[in-house]
Amino acid sequence: MKIKVRPVGIIKKYFTEHELVTADGLTSEQLISDLKIPQKLKMVSIVNGKGIPLKEKLKDGDEVILVSRLSGG
Repeated sequence: MKIKVRPVGIIKKYFTEHELVTADGLTSEQLISDLKIPQKLKMVSIVNGKGIPLKEKLKDGDEVILVSRLSGG
């Protein structure tokens, strides 16, 4: 399947926007691991404009935006 991946904010340090051809059934969680983004950066996955759980499977043609959750006080 083919997906478009776009980084936002600090995530741009790890990869640039591009299209990927991946195996069917890939999840955002697996994608983050494949892109070698450190686990300490707690991630949010926005697929086709909607936040989804990281364990949800992606579909052909999806546009995935990866964002690091911020914390503070």
